[in-house]
This record gives sequence, C-alpha cells and structure tokens, in this order.
Amino acid sequence: MYDKVCSSCGTRLSSFYNTGMLGCPRCYENFRREILVALKDIQGKPFHVGKKPIITSTEKELLDEYRRLLKEKENAGIEKRFTDMAKISKLLEELANELRNRGVL
Repeated sequence: MYDKVCSSCGTRLSSFYNTGMLGCPRCYENFRREILVALKDIQGKPFHVGKKPIITSTEKELLDEYRRLLKEKENAGIEKRFTDMAKISKLLEELANELRNRGVL
C-alpha cells in the first residue's frame, strides 16, 4: 500500500492515522484530502464544529434555574440563613447532576 510522506518533515500519512498527530504545518497541505476525509468520518463534517453543545429550551430553563439558585444560596449565606443554604446546596447538586447527564455542565 502506498504511504504518503510529508515533503517537509517526513511524517507518514500512516502515522497520522495511528496517532491523529501531524509533524509540521506543511503536513496539512500535503495530507489535506486525507485529513478532510478523516474529519468527516470523526465528526460528520469536514471542518471543526466546535465544542459548544446545542441547548434545548428545557436545558436553558434548567441552566437559568441553576444560576438563580446559586444567587439565592449566596444571598442566604450573606444573610446567615445556613439551613436555607443547605437546602439550596442539595437542590444545586441534583440540578448539576441533571445538567451533567445532559452534557450541558
């Protein structure tokens, strides 16, 4: 099988397939076609799609509630309402777990 080699640094295309790493900036030019195919295979598109998740309206409401509870907990601490702080902490923990399960937090 033919194994392309970067004309600048000598990195082999097979090395890219094995490690996902390239050797130099020229590798991007030399292996452009193969890199685009690999990106499309990995993430469904031949370009970087980012890390920010798509948030549904329900998840936005959960995030808003989480932020509201954080402020409420802070105010309870300022006002020395420690029992309220403990209750709010428990709610925050449950909400944080839900948000983590949804991949939002």
